[in-house]
Amino acid sequence: MNERDFILLVEKYLDGSLSPEERVALRAEVQTNPAHRLSFEEQARQHIRIHAQTSRLEFSESQHIAMMVMDIAERHKDPNAFMDVLRKKTLREHLAALIQGLRAGRGTVAYRTARAELMRVFGPLSFSAAVNVALILLIFCWVPFLPPPTHPIPEGVTVTVETPSPPADLEPIQAPAAGEARSTPHERIIPVILASATSATPKTPATDDGIARPSEYTRNTGVAPEAAAALTDMTLSSHGASTLPSLGTLDGRDGRNRKKILDQIPGSSITEPCVEKSLRWLKAHQSPDGSWPGQDPSAMTGLALLTYLAHGELPGKPEFGDTVTRALKYLLVRQDSRGYFSRNVYAHAIATYAIAEAFTMTRIVDLNAAMEKGARVILDGQQSAGGFDYDYQNNQRFDTSVTGWQIQALKATQIAGTEMPGLAEGLARATRFLETDAFARDGSGFVYEGKTGIQAVTGGKTSMTGVGTLCLQMLGKGASPQTRSGLRTLQKAEFEWPETGKVGVYAGYYVTQAKFHGWDKTDWMNWNRKMQQILVARQYEDGHWEQGDYETGSHVYTTTLCTLMLEVYYRYLPTYAKRPESASPKKTPSGDVSVDVR
Repeated sequence: MNERDFILLVEKYLDGSLSPEERVALRAEVQTNPAHRLSFEEQARQHIRIHAQTSRLEFSESQHIAMMVMDIAERHKDPNAFMDVLRKKTLREHLAALIQGLRAGRGTVAYRTARAELMRVFGPLSFSAAVNVALILLIFCWVPFLPPPTHPIPEGVTVTVETPSPPADLEPIQAPAAGEARSTPHERIIPVILASATSATPKTPATDDGIARPSEYTRNTGVAPEAAAALTDMTLSSHGASTLPSLGTLDGRDGRNRKKILDQIPGSSITEPCVEKSLRWLKAHQSPDGSWPGQDPSAMTGLALLTYLAHGELPGKPEFGDTVTRALKYLLVRQDSRGYFSRNVYAHAIATYAIAEAFTMTRIVDLNAAMEKGARVILDGQQSAGGFDYDYQNNQRFDTSVTGWQIQALKATQIAGTEMPGLAEGLARATRFLETDAFARDGSGFVYEGKTGIQAVTGGKTSMTGVGTLCLQMLGKGASPQTRSGLRTLQKAEFEWPETGKVGVYAGYYVTQAKFHGWDKTDWMNWNRKMQQILVARQYEDGHWEQGDYETGSHVYTTTLCTLMLEVYYRYLPTYAKRPESASPKKTPSGDVSVDVR
């Protein structure tokens, strides 16, 4: 059996659509092919874990799932026992296995499986249900024998019963007019970004670096009340107080907040349909294993995931939920034991970036572990001066382009609320690196490469100035001299799309974000107007873009970066840019600071 046929059979097995003949074929394949047996085990384990985290399960049922996952991991030591996963047991076989398991030793897999099954059947859910039923039966049996209540009427009091009539001034309720907004039910999975900008939730104290650390999460909703409050408190305009440390709020991604923001963006009524067409094109071109094709599938999958997450798409959502779930499963399986998603430094950082954002928005436990392992690879590969190079080499050369993706991944990891040792120190070193080594002494912007520990004299490039400026903004340095100088340099930048040749979508990705989060509103509006016109005109009817620099033919690279450019309005709400000296926060009658979203 070839690899493609095997993958399709496993997918059908996990979806529950495997026919009896296909079940026999899959069983025979994993019996005779050890590599496929291990691959099946890994995919089944990841599927069960993600399902357990994204479904409404009781606590006892979740414990049962967790124990079964451990058992699957151990069963490959005994092929005959492992094969039971692919065979449906009869009720008699199930009871026999349960009794046999309870008779086995306490440390065995069979005993733990049987105990977990009993916990699921007779655990807290069943017990509470039995108690409730008993109380209801007791009430029905007891109430008929109670004496009727007596409320004696005092002498001389006359009781008159009247039928009330509705007030004459009430108007009938009218149905919403055509086109008027209607309320919609909540999604099955509620991401952490649903905090309303006007919520009165108590604030969470921030740490020294300004990032709120969520301490407790509500199961199934993915919402940390403290984290949601902290995200709400940080939702200010791009001209907000300079004391707020960094870019990091994600609540613009929620559908309701996204619509409010887009209503204030000129041209968004045209660009948002382009984003939706792009997401549908990416969905149609996802590979069976959950990845996207390109020079490095981990990088392309990470970029595609970032576009869906920016749009608020999560597992369980109607149109793109399955697409996101399959992409997450692919990256989880792709990560090796050392934490690498790819040996390509760009691809590894992009995948870590996407996993970190997904964990922030879903709180899926497996994503946290994968995120921290990926971030640890990056921290271990950081140079002593704070920069990065190809292959995570700690040599005399640094590469600002490589460094940019590593910083984005580490910052996303910090926003997720992890307490990883060395993360804050690594980001501090990266900040110093950008403000010294990578920034040209002549003020021409950020350089592409240089020598570690030595500030570049000249050589600033537009694309690298976009990288360095955005990263400093993300690191809470929106008002630093290097950031202001970078934004002044970027005022000369132009977004062009020639008829032939490569298009600089890489620079466009960075410059668009740096200008959006910058202090020059006029410069941003001019850039945004031209960017919108070009991207709308150059998008193909099916939703993709072509011609980007570094494109290898799949068009996923160009399509994802163009999509992220059009999602900039709500992807991260600005929180850090320096307020002009003459301006000050306006107070509302209630005393709250007014919110100004561009």
